[in-house]
Amino acid sequence: MDFIELNQDYATLRGNMKNLDSIHIQLGTWIDEQRYDRKLDGYIVETYHPLENGEEEVEIYMPINV
Repeated sequence: MDFIELNQDYATLRGNMKNLDSIHIQLGTWIDEQRYDRKLDGYIVETYHPLENGEEEVEIYMPINV
């Protein structure tokens, strides 16, 4: 396992893993609407969370400049 400590600002959105592409698009749209700048040289982080029904949720953290 690799461990990376990140110290930057993120916008985040969580949803069903089945909608991964849509979640990325929604998050990018929100960032643009809020007039934040995406930090293109930062790490995009995704965390995965199992649900009771066997499905999985994903939480996406997209780096931004504030």
